[in-house]
Formats: sequence, structure tokens, C-alpha cells
Amino acid sequence: MMDRTGKKEEYILGIDQGGTKTAAAVMREDGFIVGRALAKGAYFPDEGVEQALGPIGEAVEEAVRSAGVRREDIVYTVAGIGGIDWPGDDMVMRDALQEKLSLGEIFACNDAIIAFYSGAMRSHGAVINAGTGMNGALIDREGRQFVYGDYMEEKAQGGSALARRALRKVFDAELGLCPPTNLTPLFLGQAGVPDVDALLKRYMTESEFRSELRFLMPQILMVAQREDRAACDLLDEFSGEIVAYIEAGLRKMEMKPEEEEIVLAGSIFKGVDNPLTCRVIKGIQKRLPGAEVVRARYEPVVGACIMGLVRLGMEPAEREKGIRESAAVLGLLRS
Repeated sequence: MMDRTGKKEEYILGIDQGGTKTAAAVMREDGFIVGRALAKGAYFPDEGVEQALGPIGEAVEEAVRSAGVRREDIVYTVAGIGGIDWPGDDMVMRDALQEKLSLGEIFACNDAIIAFYSGAMRSHGAVINAGTGMNGALIDREGRQFVYGDYMEEKAQGGSALARRALRKVFDAELGLCPPTNLTPLFLGQAGVPDVDALLKRYMTESEFRSELRFLMPQILMVAQREDRAACDLLDEFSGEIVAYIEAGLRKMEMKPEEEEIVLAGSIFKGVDNPLTCRVIKGIQKRLPGAEVVRARYEPVVGACIMGLVRLGMEPAEREKGIRESAAVLGLLRS
């Protein structure tokens, strides 16, 4: 495809796949996003590579169609795939994607990496990506990457873990280990039970109920906003652990906090007055003076496209206006 001057226009394809959904977006080299699509999610370590490739193919086909471009116009593809956690996983997925999509150069990485570029307009820094689960990554000035993956223990696994820990505060309050809390009526209402004994029974015996607890995250944050002591203590603990992970990662990668941007991405950081986000930012400012904290500006699939710009030697900051305007039109801005 040619622009008005007769120069061939080049495009970047971004892919973001997690367990919930698969997204694809096409970005013109000037930063404008011209097409996007969604498909169901997949997690290839559990479901297999072929099962993961199906929704990726669907999303890519629709994104390219909606962009009105040809596949040969796509010069670079960045795929952020949940489950790329071990050395060699990236090569396996890259090769599988090349065979499936019949595209040119493809770079595959853990989806935490593209989450960094959803908030930063530079090539190096750190990200914590927390939704249902949690992961994080660091990229240094030489392009070396470190993904936390399973180094993050189970009790730090995002909204799911935080909701379980909030329920434990309810049990602690029932025992008198912590003050009474407004988390109690919240969980009783979710469970549809009259008392904490019945709540405990549902929690211990029903796996489906345990998995549903993550949907209470917005309400848990609201309880903390109302200065509920147990909920506030919980967020103090959780935010401290997040900051400790960031601090340890920077130290491991020999990165200086004052030279880096730290991106907070994912659903549990959404909202301007989010009490968890506020605590994490305060903790970073205290323990990592000089570090700049930014919240994700875009959906991760936009971060994949921005990473493509970086890897092609193009400056994202020079294209920020076009990125933001087109992301707003296509519903790819974060709230």
C-alpha cells in the first residue's frame, strides 16, 4: 500500500494473548492504529500450542481485514503471549506463529513485556502487570529481559490472590485476630450465606466459589477507600510486596531506579483514586527515590505495536499524538 507521495506504507502487527482473550492490532509506521480485533483467549502451556494459535489466527485475520491492508505490508510482528516463561518458549511460539500466519519477522515474548510498552515511551524500565494473576518484567538499556514468572509466589497472584487474602481477613475478624471489618458483609452477600461458618464451608468445599472471588476486587478496593482497617492493612501488605519485587528486580538487573520508568498495568491498578495504586506509588517513592511511576495508558496490544516501533529503531515519543488519538477512537485507551 502506498501513501500520497508514492512511498510504500509499512505496518506493525501487535498480538496480545492471555487466558481470557486474544487481541490483535495493526499500527501504521507513523503510530496510527488502523485496525483491531478480539478473539477468545488461550494459555498454551495448558492447552497446547495449536489451541493457542487458533484464536490468534482469527484475531489477526480480522485486524488485518479491518485495517484494509495486505499481509505483505506488515513488516514486523510483536506477540505478547501468556505462558512464555522459560528459555526456548519464545522460539517455539515464534516458529509456530510464522508457520501459522505466513508473515515476515516475528518477535514473541511474555505478555508482561508488552505491558511495559503500554505505559512507557522508552525502551527500558520495569512493569508490574496485575489482573486476575500477576507478573512483571524488566528490560535494561542493552535489551536484556527478566520476567518474574513463577518467582512471584502464589499469595502475590493479582486479583485472585488479593480476594482470597481479603476473605482470610473475614475469618481472622471472626476469630478476633483483627478488628471487625466491612469485608464480612461483602463476602456473605457474594456467597449468599447468613454467617461466617457457612461462608467458610463454601470456601473450603466449592472450587467454583473460590474462583468467583476475584470478581469482588472492585468492591474490596471500595471497602479500603472507606478506611476499613482490615482492608487497609491488607492493601498495605500487598503493596509492600509489590514494591519489594520491583526493588529486587532492579537490583538483580543492576538497573538504577532514578534512570527507569516503572509501569503499573492491569485491571487491579485501574482508577484514578485506586487505593492500591496509591499505596504502590507511595512505596516506590519511599524505597526507590528517583524512579518515575506511570500507569498503563493503553491496552497491552497497543504496547505490542509500540514495542515493534522500538525494535525497528523508530521513536515512539515522536508518534505519541497519533498513537493516543487512534487508540481513543478504537477503544484502546485505559481508564
